[in-house]
Amino acid sequence: MQVETADAIETAIAWQLRLAEADASVWAEFVEWLEASPANAQAYDRIALADRLLAEARFPAPVTLAENDNAPAPRGMRWWIGGGAVAAAAAVALAVVPSLLPRSQPYQVATRDGERQTIALADGTQIELSGGSQLTLDRANPRVAALDRGEALFHVRHDQAAAFTLRVGDVAVRDLGTVFNVARGSGQVRVAVSEGAVAVEPKGTALTLRPGDAVSAREDGSGVSRSHITPALVGGWRAGRLSFAGQPLGEVAGELKRLYGTHIALQGSLSERPFTGVVHFSGVADRDVPRLAELIGATWRRDSGRWILAEQAGSAR
Repeated sequence: MQVETADAIETAIAWQLRLAEADASVWAEFVEWLEASPANAQAYDRIALADRLLAEARFPAPVTLAENDNAPAPRGMRWWIGGGAVAAAAAVALAVVPSLLPRSQPYQVATRDGERQTIALADGTQIELSGGSQLTLDRANPRVAALDRGEALFHVRHDQAAAFTLRVGDVAVRDLGTVFNVARGSGQVRVAVSEGAVAVEPKGTALTLRPGDAVSAREDGSGVSRSHITPALVGGWRAGRLSFAGQPLGEVAGELKRLYGTHIALQGSLSERPFTGVVHFSGVADRDVPRLAELIGATWRRDSGRWILAEQAGSAR
């Protein structure tokens, strides 16, 4: 775990003040600084949240000294005298407020297999949760979340003062104003971007993903690999369009179980066979399972409420 340094905190404060009137080139510099180190992003998240809390706080009205009052101003009043002192006061306050942040108030939203749910957060962000999934949110801070299992599509409202951060195991996904999909299962994390951009931070590295970019990694942040996906297919599970790129058929069966509650058992080595392709599923098992079996060259049968797929004799697929 990386520790935020004093330099990172000070630089984050400077960026927070600078971004108020930033143009495209300044934003490009800011993203480059975020990607330089996970500690930078962590420091900026803390400062941005502190700044938002300060904006909502109520402070005593400024005190004006009488013109004929020659007595020195009390130390607490000097911060309100002179324009240059205001920025200094803001910087000092931003540096100390993180210790006063409200305690987190985590809560979970979960779906059963075959069930979906749409979550609207107070900041305007919308999350579409797939079946068999669980998300941990925080009532004290709608800009943080964790995907405990399953899959979700995020429509994040951009806030330059506080990036939306999603934790998936040891992988952090920081939104830069975008629509993106995240899946977690079988020890793997997969992120794909439909609109905008996200910064993905697995195992001390920082990657920027833009529309059509995808990345997969193990939950501990290792084994990172990048790929490309048609942006229109990101979050395609909502319309039954599922895209696979070399995933084992066991994962394909697991995705159907989450989405539709369809239980498919794969016999022999079938579950380990890699599958690549885009398949449209209707959610009606009587149609979907035989079609999947045909695509992979397998036989199928039903037994006590579940579907059983097995390799065909002599199949070389």
